[in-house]
Amino acid sequence: MSDTNGHRPLSAADIGSAEDLEVVEVVVPEWKGKVYLRDLPADEGIDMSAAMQALPENGKTAALFILLAACLCTEQGAPLFPGPAECRATLGKRKMAVLLRLQKEALKLQGMLDEDAAKNV
Repeated sequence: MSDTNGHRPLSAADIGSAEDLEVVEVVVPEWKGKVYLRDLPADEGIDMSAAMQALPENGKTAALFILLAACLCTEQGAPLFPGPAECRATLGKRKMAVLLRLQKEALKLQGMLDEDAAKNV
């Protein structure tokens, strides 16, 4: 196959070894510091989405903690919380505006929220 755009064809091994997951820093002045949010690998993102969709209608607020538990991480990308319950126990007492800002950033990072929609969250 001819290479007309300057990019070489990728093999399965090339794709498997690509480093396409990023960790981004988010300054949280209210907490006098910064946190990190990570891109989720597809398998974790699919599991997270399924967990959120499986919530009963009256349990939709838990989706915030499912998302933040999955995305909040160390600078190296390791999750900060073992699961949503632990995340909620810690963050449930924090300022809602901060959590909503982190939610918006996490959704943008996952490609689940475009820039125009982000203005309305």
